[in-house]
Amino acid sequence: MIKPRPKPLSWAAAATTLVVALACVSLQASLIVPADLPTLVREAHTIVLGRVTDVRGIIRPGTRRVDSYIAFAVDDAIKGRADRTILFKTLGGTIGRYTTIVHGSPVFEPGDEAVLFLGRGATPYPIGLSHGVFRVRTDRGSGERRILPPPMLIDPKATMTIRRGDGTRAPIPVGTFTAMLRDLAARRQP
Repeated sequence: MIKPRPKPLSWAAAATTLVVALACVSLQASLIVPADLPTLVREAHTIVLGRVTDVRGIIRPGTRRVDSYIAFAVDDAIKGRADRTILFKTLGGTIGRYTTIVHGSPVFEPGDEAVLFLGRGATPYPIGLSHGVFRVRTDRGSGERRILPPPMLIDPKATMTIRRGDGTRAPIPVGTFTAMLRDLAARRQP
């Protein structure tokens, strides 16, 4: 008596099996919604202007992840109190040949100048990852220090189309930007 051969699995059956197996896997993700400038000012415990003096990678206890601790020389405390040098933390960093990358987390190097919106904690951190970091750039022609605001800071209540090279996103002089922040911090916000 001849035994019938079992039929091979079809591609559809194999694909269905794979989809079912992957559906059982737990996935996690984070979403950070961009905040407008008044919200960033309200949520920040401290807002400072200054320069990065040192960056050190530290392995997070109990994991293999690297975080960065940044020493920051404060030139101007815009909101809250700050020592002349503060230490804050960002997710991701490098120790030797090991690097942890966290998308959306700011990366710093010594000499970087920025306005930081820092949250409260044992070690402060930039609010909303990179959303709480406004980099200062020096204009090559004039030597003026400026900040390029994100699109939603121009008019957060207006509907707008974001275009590459949009002329409405003109860099703001650092003094004008810090004056805007002081004005917002002085207002009573809900």
